[in-house]
Amino acid sequence: KIEFINDIKDDNSLSQRKLAAKYNISLGSVSNVLKRKTEYLNDYETNHNQNVKRKLMDVNAQKLNEEVCEWFVQQRSKNIPISGPILQEKARE
Repeated sequence: KIEFINDIKDDNSLSQRKLAAKYNISLGSVSNVLKRKTEYLNDYETNHNQNVKRKLMDVNAQKLNEEVCEWFVQQRSKNIPISGPILQEKARE
């Protein structure tokens, strides 16, 4: 996305259609990147030395994830099958 944004800065004559063809993405994706380019650039400047591909989870989400994972491991050790909906329901509790 950063390369894409820099390409736009270097050559303002590129239309959204040409950018979509060049990067083999949809016009909607081009539009979304252009709308959020400031956010992407700020994130890149903040995290460019890290291999962070996703935004960090907040503390509550991280704790919930750990608790559900622990529950999942316990249930699987008892040979109880766990489906996606069951896992989601446990997370909502």
